[in-house]
Parts: sequence; structure tokens; C-alpha cells
Amino acid sequence: MKKYILLLAIITMFSCKGVLNQEPIGSRTDADYWQTEADMLDALSGTYSLWATRELGMHDLFFDNQCDDHYRAGDHAEDEDIETFNTVFSNYKIDVTFVFKYEIISRANAIIINGPKVKKLGTISDESYNTIMGEAYFQRAYAYYRLYVIHGQVPIIKEENVIAGNYKVAKCESPEVLNAFILTDLQKAADLLPMHNVASRVSKGAAWAVMTSLYMHAAKDYANAENLNKAITTGQQVIDNYPLAANYLSLFRAGNETLPENLFLMMNDMEWINQELMSKHRGPRPWGMYGFQEPLTDLVNEFEPGDIRKHVTLVSDGDSVRQGSLGWFVHTPDLSNTGHDYRKYMDWRESDGMYNHGLNIPFVRAGDTYLLVAEAKIRLHGPGAGDAEINKIRARTGLSPVSGADIKALIHETRCELAGENFRWQNLLRWDKAGIINLEEFIIRPEKLYPADIGRSIWKRPKNYYQPLPQQEIDNSDGVLVQNPLWGN
Repeated sequence: MKKYILLLAIITMFSCKGVLNQEPIGSRTDADYWQTEADMLDALSGTYSLWATRELGMHDLFFDNQCDDHYRAGDHAEDEDIETFNTVFSNYKIDVTFVFKYEIISRANAIIINGPKVKKLGTISDESYNTIMGEAYFQRAYAYYRLYVIHGQVPIIKEENVIAGNYKVAKCESPEVLNAFILTDLQKAADLLPMHNVASRVSKGAAWAVMTSLYMHAAKDYANAENLNKAITTGQQVIDNYPLAANYLSLFRAGNETLPENLFLMMNDMEWINQELMSKHRGPRPWGMYGFQEPLTDLVNEFEPGDIRKHVTLVSDGDSVRQGSLGWFVHTPDLSNTGHDYRKYMDWRESDGMYNHGLNIPFVRAGDTYLLVAEAKIRLHGPGAGDAEINKIRARTGLSPVSGADIKALIHETRCELAGENFRWQNLLRWDKAGIINLEEFIIRPEKLYPADIGRSIWKRPKNYYQPLPQQEIDNSDGVLVQNPLWGN
């Protein structure tokens, strides 16, 4: 595979408002770098900033096109390939999302390797050192987590590979091996990170939350006691220490980096961001967005009457939206193919009515973990075992508490709580692997596809549980890297 490594001589780190607020480091070499706490913070800033690029802040979301919530409204051929399970190995979004995750891994590896040098010099406190190292382990783990859920098996580039200059590495033996490696990194992160970090930087809760998700992905049998109990243990740590926000809308608006529920965010800024991120890619083009994904009526109908999440998440024909000082605008049939759009990330500045593409986007939040714990309990102990966690989620929805909730009720609650947040496809895959649902019933639906795409969708398990690896990386590996199982070469 390609050689991805942090080149301090040429890379200028972003200054993310609210993340690290570091000045760009300019031109530096390894000979004069890794001297101070500021050097480590600059390098860490580089890991956070890549999540807010077009490649990861927008393109990495298109894999959720395969789920039953979205109508693919864009005209990009690579999106059509992904949605219909016909991904070609040269698919642009397969390639760039893969590369950018390895750049994060490279930058995190640089911190993990060189951080001890700074500590030895005595130019950083133990507290700051542990926090930064914990964040580096988390960033590496989260990049691998996204590679895991999309590709299953990828090369694992460790510190020893970087030190030896060995980047032509075969992919790991199985998705289970990658899952275990990520869990090891997350445990290191959880051991080093504080319980509560400064706003916009991850703490123990982010590591525990992703660990919980990984255990649930590993629980392929319905009542897999080992992994489901582990998910409950790590998830309970989140529940005990990170309360839910009282106001659902506040999770997606300015200032959301201060909410304990938001455990890891893509930090945006109106001053420097590239303006092509998740906050803008869903919504009508006449309103200043790109219209790449539109909610299907089936998702709209999933919400119970009186559920405040519906109004926060969706806007439908006849609904009005205030666009700052420009006033109120009615959603009309000409704005979307389905009659609906995602409202969750729509925001306009009051001062001039300009679309606010500077929202911070939650990647990991405690609400998801509460529901994963509820699911694990239901799968282990039966209906009603997850009521406590589900009702904590429902307490802010305007709905009555549930009693005796079964797995079907859990799936309903998860769909409504996380709609439009890039979780649905991965949850459907988990549930299909565990025999909870038949995924074909959710995705092979004429109303979901362009008329020309009807009949093109070819879903095959287990092949389509994962996407193929980029052909460019296979070519660059000189035969070391091979394509994912069942995709061929």
C-alpha cells in the first residue's frame, strides 16, 4: 500500500476553533520537532482536522446510501455503484475515504512514536502527556473503526511498521482481528484519557462508546453472551458518566461541543472550513445545500405522533423553516424527490440569513450507547430488560415511557433517535448478521431507487457486508494486498 507518513517539513496543521486552537506550525523537520507540549498539540490538531475534510466530512457518509432511510438524490455514478452493491474497485469515494483514514492513522502513529521523546525532555506535564497520547490512540482507533465497518479487513500499520519503514503490509486475517486491534487501542485511550476533557476534545467516554459498538458488531449470534455482556459493561460506563442532553435539538446546534452527550464531534468553523460537509450535503439546493440524500416516506412514518425528534430531524412539504433574517420558507414539492428533507443539520445565521456550514457534527454520542446497552440486555434477557435505557432516551421526546420493549421496539427507537446520523446501514448489517432481520426486505425496494436502477441492486451475503478495497492500493502494494473475499481481483 502507499506510504502514508506525517511529513512535518511540509504539512501545516489546521487551527480548529474549539478543538485545539493552535497556531500553524509552518515548516519544520523531525530534527527540530517533538520538543515541547505545543509540538504534540500541533500534531494532534492534524488528526482532528482531517475529519472535517470533504473526503471524511462528506464522502464517508455516502456508504449509508445503502440503507432504507435515504433516497439517493445526487447524480454521481460512484454513489449509484455503492447504493446498488455494484461498487467498482476504482470507485472514487472508496479510494479517497480509505486514503484519508490512513493519513489520520499516520499522524496518530507519529504522536504515539514521538510523544515519549517529549516526555523524556521534561517539557510536558504528566497530565497533558497522558491526555494527548490517549487522544492519539483514540484517533487511530476511530479511523480503523470506520475502515472496519466499511471494509472489514485492511492492513494494520503499527508503530513498528513506521519505524522500520514497512508500509507494504497485507490486510489482517479477518474482521475479527481488526476488531480486536481497535479494542486494544481504545482500552489504551480509556486508560489515559480524563473522564471529562476540554470542550471538543475526546475523553474516556468516547473510547468506551466505540468499544461498546465494536462488541455489538462482534455479537453475531443473537444471544452472544461474551460480547453482549462486554458491551453492557463498557456502555454502562458511558451511561454512568455522560448524561443525555435535556434538549434534543441542542445536540446539533452551536455550542454542542459543551454537551456531555456529544462524545466526539467533527469540529467546523465558518472561517476556515471547506463548506462541503455533512451540514450541507443533505437539503434542497435552492436553500443552499447539495441535496445528495433525501428521507424516504417510510422513515417519516416511523416516528410516533408527538415525537419532537421528527420535527428536529425532518422537514416535509408544507412545513416552514426559518432561514435567519430572511424569514420563513415553506418546503414545496419541487425541492425534493420524496417530499422530505433532513432538517437536523439545517441552520442559518440570524444576522444575514447565510447558511451556517460551521455546525459541529456529532460522530459519537452517548444516546447511541444507551440504545446499544438496551439492545444487549434485550438480546440476553428478553423483552423489558432494556426499558430503563430506552425510557431515558424517550424522556426528552415528548412520548410516554415503554414497558416490555422487545427487539422490534428497540429497532424502532434506534431508527428514530439516530435518523440521518450515519448509523442506519451499520445497524442493519449487525442485525442481519445476528439473524434479527432479513436485510433484503429493507433495501430491495423500488421506491428507494431511481427507475433506471430498479433491478440493478444485487445483494449477496456475506459479500456485501463489506466494500471492496481500492484497486489503486492493491496495485501499489506489489502483490502484498489482495482484494476482499468474494469480490475477486
